[in-house]
Amino acid sequence: MPDPPEDRTLDPTTPVLIGWGTASRREPGLPNTEEPVALMVEAATAAAPSGAQGAVHSGVDWIGVTQGMTRYADPGRLLGEGIGAPDAHTVLAKIGVMQQTLLSTACEVVRSGEARVALVAGAEARYREVRAGAAGEMAPVTVQGEGVVPDETLEPEADLVLPVEVAAGLTGAPGFYALLDSEWRDRHGRTLEAHREALGRLYARFSEIAAQNPHAVRRTRLDARFLSDPSVDNPMVAFPYTKLMVSTWTVDQASAVVVTTAATATELGVPRARWLFPVVAVESNHIVPVAARSRLTQPAAMGIMADALRERAGIEPAAIDLLDLYSPLPVAVLVAAEGLSVPAQRDVTLTGGMSFAGGPFNSYVFNALVRAAERLARGDATNALVSCVSGLYTKQGLLVLSSAQPSRPFEVVDVTPAVAVAEPPRPVAEEAAGPGRVVAWTVLFAEARPERAVAVIDLADGRRTVACSHDPELMAQAMADDLTGAPVVVADGRFEVRSARSPN
Repeated sequence: MPDPPEDRTLDPTTPVLIGWGTASRREPGLPNTEEPVALMVEAATAAAPSGAQGAVHSGVDWIGVTQGMTRYADPGRLLGEGIGAPDAHTVLAKIGVMQQTLLSTACEVVRSGEARVALVAGAEARYREVRAGAAGEMAPVTVQGEGVVPDETLEPEADLVLPVEVAAGLTGAPGFYALLDSEWRDRHGRTLEAHREALGRLYARFSEIAAQNPHAVRRTRLDARFLSDPSVDNPMVAFPYTKLMVSTWTVDQASAVVVTTAATATELGVPRARWLFPVVAVESNHIVPVAARSRLTQPAAMGIMADALRERAGIEPAAIDLLDLYSPLPVAVLVAAEGLSVPAQRDVTLTGGMSFAGGPFNSYVFNALVRAAERLARGDATNALVSCVSGLYTKQGLLVLSSAQPSRPFEVVDVTPAVAVAEPPRPVAEEAAGPGRVVAWTVLFAEARPERAVAVIDLADGRRTVACSHDPELMAQAMADDLTGAPVVVADGRFEVRSARSPN
């Protein structure tokens, strides 16, 4: 593709993506497998533009890496050493900081002149670790010296989980997201069966898209009924979610993107046709634990973010060419699509989603950005929107990327104050006794068997609580007839249904 004609009105400090790359493994044993930092080096090598790799890598002076399950002391330092940029300023974004925030920061530091070339990356090699454990071995990883720390660390501002949630048995993301799903389904008036069928259709389409993604870890088209109905090969995890609706984080995957300015890209000899423009980033960092949310899915957040895109960038989210909505579990996709007014017939993933393409624990957004960049660079489309989530649908982000020069300067828009007003928290009782009504519920499974029902409950005094039940009859009845709105009695962290369900 020839370079577009030079636009002398382009601000030379405009941030541009000039590189994107990924690395993926699915090897059954330890031989030839790579630890996360080695995968990041491979992805960063793939990200460097052809013909300018040496100049780009030697010019990297800022490296941001998300903290993964392998807790390197300073992964950015290891990555810098691996690409020949050992003196780069390193930034570690801890779990709970949005992946998008790291990329937005990279755009801002190159624009301000604080950095010349920024590299953002993330990786996991959890599949390697699991395979090693199955063989009675340990997968070796690099250990940095004592006292090694990043030059800069980004940390979350508050706790994401309440003790009462943990006490009720909510120890993993599927249970929390299933509670959100329960509230979303009830708000939309879907029956349990109709909802499960809709989830199956959504994820069947995801599997079709993953089958066309060369980076995906699962590339087999799957039937909607197989996905929605529990089986030996696809057991229920947290009702209504089966295993194949849950993010697959047992992957060996890495992604990297390179950001610089228009002026530096020109100096480095990167062809103009290679440039992609970050148009706008919108973030909500409103942190409220799930049980304390007035509305568990916080539906106003995505709508406020969509309005920010319209106001600040003149962009209608639903009209953007390519969409990738963050997909740890189905409800995250449903809430985002609703808030962005996405038509029902539109595809909402570029990768196939985190179940099929793979969802590295703290870097999937970079995978999605790489896929978007690949599509934009080859001319499939002009712009793409990639959404981001951190925590338990706690924080949300949107990033728009374009192959066309934007009409306005890149901006990071923080809508946290507006979301805080629209989605205020509720008081939560750590210890509760007395009557209440179920707001949301799920049944958690262990070894393919119902283990406990967990419910978020509005108490008579206006507070919230979370309680559980191990009653097999209650769990079976809930999954057959629904439990939302049921009157219950709470005591000692347990709940019982005391009478027939009352109308909502």
